[in-house]
Amino acid sequence: MRRRLLVRLRPTLLTTIVGLVLLTALTIGGGAAILTLSVTRTLIDQARTDAVTAAREETRQLFDEPPRIARELAAAAHRGALPLGDRQKLAAILAETLRNWPRLAVVGYGNIEGNWYVGAEREADDEIVEYSADPAVNGGVPMASTLLADGTLSPPKASGMPPYSVIDRPWFKEGVARPGPMWSRFYRFTTGVIGVTSMSRVMPPEGAAPVGVFHVDLRITGIAEFLSTLRVGRRGAVFLVDQNGDRVVTPTGAGVERAAEALDNAVPQRANATLAAPARILLGSRLYEVVFEPVPTEGDMGLMVGVVVDLRDITGGAYLHAAFAAAIGLVVLLLAVLSGRTLSARIARPVGAIARDLAQVGRFNISRDPAPQSFIREVSELGSSVDGMKASLRSFAHYVPTDLVRQLLAGGREAELGGDIRRLTIHFSDVADFTAMSKGVDPDRLVEAMGRYFELMTGTITRHGGTVDKFMGDGIMAFFNAPEELADHPRQACLAALEAQRLLAQMAAEGASGEPVFHARIGLGTGEVLVGNIGTPERFAYTLLGDEVNLASRLEGLNKLYGTKIIASAAVRDEAGGGFEWRTLDKVAVKGRTQGTLVCELLGLKGEVSGDILAARDVYERALDAYFAADFERAGELFDEAARLRPGDLAAPMLRERAHELADEPPLSWSGIHVMEEK
Repeated sequence: MRRRLLVRLRPTLLTTIVGLVLLTALTIGGGAAILTLSVTRTLIDQARTDAVTAAREETRQLFDEPPRIARELAAAAHRGALPLGDRQKLAAILAETLRNWPRLAVVGYGNIEGNWYVGAEREADDEIVEYSADPAVNGGVPMASTLLADGTLSPPKASGMPPYSVIDRPWFKEGVARPGPMWSRFYRFTTGVIGVTSMSRVMPPEGAAPVGVFHVDLRITGIAEFLSTLRVGRRGAVFLVDQNGDRVVTPTGAGVERAAEALDNAVPQRANATLAAPARILLGSRLYEVVFEPVPTEGDMGLMVGVVVDLRDITGGAYLHAAFAAAIGLVVLLLAVLSGRTLSARIARPVGAIARDLAQVGRFNISRDPAPQSFIREVSELGSSVDGMKASLRSFAHYVPTDLVRQLLAGGREAELGGDIRRLTIHFSDVADFTAMSKGVDPDRLVEAMGRYFELMTGTITRHGGTVDKFMGDGIMAFFNAPEELADHPRQACLAALEAQRLLAQMAAEGASGEPVFHARIGLGTGEVLVGNIGTPERFAYTLLGDEVNLASRLEGLNKLYGTKIIASAAVRDEAGGGFEWRTLDKVAVKGRTQGTLVCELLGLKGEVSGDILAARDVYERALDAYFAADFERAGELFDEAARLRPGDLAAPMLRERAHELADEPPLSWSGIHVMEEK
């Protein structure tokens, strides 16, 4: 068979664009300007990222030392490992601690009962001075000694300090009031230096009241010097700010004053001013970009790194070159279009067929028909590439929910960012004790078993009209009532959860010996959330955002605490209809929320739950009513009865112990809300 002659596209077009070669030189200038702007932008962005990383790490290390040392000292005192009764030895230990940690300013201990204080302070010349103050000695005037390098003590260089009462110090009052370690606000020390204090109270082994407080002071001069070395461009600067946006540390250097003014103006936007989306501040004719990034520290001080970039460092004169290059590009484009009209007619037919085929691919309708042939080699290769792409997409369809993709793309438009507020029921589930269960299991067997588990769980969700959003390790996130409306979505979510638990029990009973056994914990929540295409313009997903999503995730985690399999919010229970049996468990404020949420256990369908469980449920809910009414003694008795009626239940014994504790120490005010400190 005679081979068809294929003409390369490049030689064919070459005769048309020969006249444009002279214009190439003119485009070099514009291209250079654009390239310069792009490279400068990249370098500045990288410098900003590096500055944020360096500042966050240095700050984290600096602010992690005081609470850790205060906590360790308090723990040692609690164990009796510190000589709290021998102030001279205690002062020596504190001074040695200060010597070992050169970035600390003061380490001290204040006693509640005697109002006495022992501490060590680092002076400006790096000398360490031990202090001791007691109202019963010398009228409370501190006695000081300088600790020399050989370990001996000598009189201090300065004297004449006023009387010192430790119980009147703000840091001491804060440290006694709450368990540590905790932080004070930034304040001015008696030496005039700005700093901050970390406190940790000492609890005796046999007592319930604190006996004293260890504190560790930190000056911010060191971090200021470090931030001054970080420059972002010629006029940028790096600052440290507190949770209110107030500058805590300001560096020195040229342009810092204007950068600080830009930072202060950007404070109202600090929640959204990230590395990905900096806030822009106009001061006169100068435009600045400002970024705020949080610094995680022990005790969470709410610190942030603020980075300011002067856009003049990026643009310079590049905008003029870019505009000139754009104008040249338009002229070149016009000439290219006019020159290519004749050639495009020859190419249009096969390319059009390929385009129509790609349009079907855009709707996720992937045909098996081959692409048309063309006398242009590149077009022919394009058709072959499209055929290869379709073959790959047919394989890719196994990894994505194709029905959902088709629904989202049914309008024939490219998917883009956007969403709307809709009331959904959200499903979160994961495998109980997955880490322990998977130990010793062959990876191939584990992957196969997990596949059966995910197939079972997602099958129940989709059969009841739900949409599986994502797999998160051994966890699943799904929702009901989007993208297609589902009128009774709370009921369908409950039915799916019950069916999943039933099928998992059946799988465990029928599984071969030695096969992994899966127990799922499920959390359900109903509420208004943002649903749609969420992410970046380059990469996004059809998913959810909103407080109700976080709540549903937390509800799933509560199953471990209460020993349950399915926990839902009261909104799910109220909207699911009357076909289910529920047990009202508790009113909790999950981590990340301040308001209380009434949480319920889904026991099963009406008529399918045993009478013993329902009887125990009824006693439990009477106990909960008494608990909410602050009748803790009665609540404890009823919770004890509920625990006996339902052996193995974790919720009733836990609430019984909580009721006994509240009966022993009744709260001053009572809302019935149990605040969760863990996820």
